[in-house]
Amino acid sequence: ASNVPNYLKSALANVHPDILAKYYGCGLVCPDVVEGTKILDLGCGTGRDVYLLSQLVGKTGSVIGVDMTPEQLSVATQFEDYHQAKFGYKNFQFLEGYIEALADLKLESNSFDIVVSNCVVNLSPDKEAVLRGVFNLLKEGGELYFSDVYSDRRLSDAARNNEVMYGECLGGALYWNDFIHLAKKCG
Repeated sequence: ASNVPNYLKSALANVHPDILAKYYGCGLVCPDVVEGTKILDLGCGTGRDVYLLSQLVGKTGSVIGVDMTPEQLSVATQFEDYHQAKFGYKNFQFLEGYIEALADLKLESNSFDIVVSNCVVNLSPDKEAVLRGVFNLLKEGGELYFSDVYSDRRLSDAARNNEVMYGECLGGALYWNDFIHLAKKCG
């Protein structure tokens, strides 16, 4: 936490404490220059990164958060008015859906500058579908930034199929080299 740049610390300080208390990510995914960009957050949970990024993209940018969990999104949307008043504008939106089925959300292809995800792709049972969906939504030259759990070797079937290990973000961890090949395969 001490390595977080000051501009991010001050933006995080503007996020409602209840949102921060229910944060389950494994890092902080934030490109350096995002003003005016359109960002998609995969697995946004209670919206911490959506609210952080919405400050950084400013009035001319926008951020959409996607999560499959109605309970998490309920917390996120409960504080929309708070954040709109705090920032002086509303440039954020939350959608319920699966990151493996981004096409179901009817988002415009080639419309996002940046896609971020914070410790969620490892939980997906179909990582290829996630990456294909991201590739479809990104503009030419768009970028994917994410923090996740990886493995330095391929996991055994026993580890991958263990419900507890999967729920703890370990069973779904990809061998980093397999991820690189999968990402290239998806574009």
